[in-house]
Amino acid sequence: MMRRDAKGVESLPVVLLLSAVLAASTLAIGTACLDRVQRLGKRQRAIESFNTFVERTRMVSTGGIGNVQQVELELTGGKLIIDANLVQLIYGEEVLRSETLPLPVVQDGGDFEIGTGSYAIELLRGDEGGYFLEVRGL
Repeated sequence: MMRRDAKGVESLPVVLLLSAVLAASTLAIGTACLDRVQRLGKRQRAIESFNTFVERTRMVSTGGIGNVQQVELELTGGKLIIDANLVQLIYGEEVLRSETLPLPVVQDGGDFEIGTGSYAIELLRGDEGGYFLEVRGL
């Protein structure tokens, strides 16, 4: 009976050490997975904001002169780049989405990069008779 107890006492530190190593590796894997889920969540919110922006520009385009829509963008590290009728969602160095809009877009101040925030999109008529959308920060 004494021999079995002695072996148990000798193997206890080994079991504790293996348990600690296993717990640490599991914690590291769990933390990495949680970080990835958070990054994907932010990326998805940026995509949803982009889709909302495109939808609102189309709604304004079908309305009359002076039609205004407000849009709240949560791009979480991304940005919208606008070049006339083309709008792109840039996230990091990657182009996530790209859409062609029905009317050219100009932004108040001439800056064609949009970040997180509130914006108004308005349908206007130019001096030459053409229509365009103006984006203003609120």
